[in-house]
Amino acid sequence: MNLKQIALDGVSKVKTHWKTPMAGRYMNFREIAAYSGGGIGAYMIITMGSACLLSSNNVLFSSALGIGATDMYIMYVIAVVVNIFLTGVRANIIDNTRNKAGKYRPYIVTMAIPSALICTLLVWFPYNKLPEWFGEGLLFEGTKFAEPKWYVAQCAIVMVLNLGLHFFYYFFYDAYENLIHVLSPHSQERSDVASIKSVVYSFAPTIVNLFTPIIAQHLFNTNTTDIRVYRFLYPILTIGGILLCIVVYKHTEEKIVQARTHVVQIKFIDALKSVAKNKYFWIISLAGWLGFLEASYGNVLAWLYNYGGACSGTVYGIVVTVYGNASLWGMILAPFCIRKWGKKSVLIVTNLFNILF
Repeated sequence: MNLKQIALDGVSKVKTHWKTPMAGRYMNFREIAAYSGGGIGAYMIITMGSACLLSSNNVLFSSALGIGATDMYIMYVIAVVVNIFLTGVRANIIDNTRNKAGKYRPYIVTMAIPSALICTLLVWFPYNKLPEWFGEGLLFEGTKFAEPKWYVAQCAIVMVLNLGLHFFYYFFYDAYENLIHVLSPHSQERSDVASIKSVVYSFAPTIVNLFTPIIAQHLFNTNTTDIRVYRFLYPILTIGGILLCIVVYKHTEEKIVQARTHVVQIKFIDALKSVAKNKYFWIISLAGWLGFLEASYGNVLAWLYNYGGACSGTVYGIVVTVYGNASLWGMILAPFCIRKWGKKSVLIVTNLFNILF
């Protein structure tokens, strides 16, 4: 068949199965479109959340707000430790969810809203008023820990809001990413839809990463270390993200739902012991820990742009768009490779290449 005929057949298939799944499948095309297209909104919020989470190289807090590197790292460690407890709380809530909407769908919107609002509040809080509210005096004056009162207040505000973000953002992220596992019991269908979803939702970070430095340069005559850039973008991303998350909630249906009467009682410490003995958990976790190698090039490029003056905002926007495009091909090829070689082989090979590169 020629390309035109393939395209026509594809359109016909979508029309026929828009509301009715194909034979042997569980998701119709409307549901796939809602989960994938709504994912653009989900990743608007995820893009904001990842930029607002505390880390040792967070440009927003270090450059835009002037929080010192040592203080940032201390706050980051506190957030990580607290998040261990919050992870158990989130897992317990999800495991005990007996909602008619399913296990993950109820949290797509309810966790998206506070996540987006906290991100917006983090950039819109009137930090410039803190010296007026708390005074210019020093805390711990006369010691090596002496800091201005307003600066300590600023760090405390960022810390408290970040703890809230750790709970709501990761809850939202897990709900959206894990939703695919209950939309279909068919393993290959989940892989196919995950690939489509990845290609579609990647428009969100691609567009944001492209236009952020361009907006910084042409609207504010600065770079992405200026908080005004985020104050301009985040309300737009918040509204768009929440509206599209509603699309995911309204037009998807969990196919694997536990009965309200199905209750499994297990102590939290017993669950930890079971997980600690699970070799597959440690293998998959190790693969995830290697992920920092994938992100390191992005940090280097951001430092060169923000601090090294290596290029303009327009050029940097083009650079991140071009290297972000590389992800597209992996997303497209993933289901075909999984179908041919299996998930385990694909995971091992891709991680070996990550280490090599």
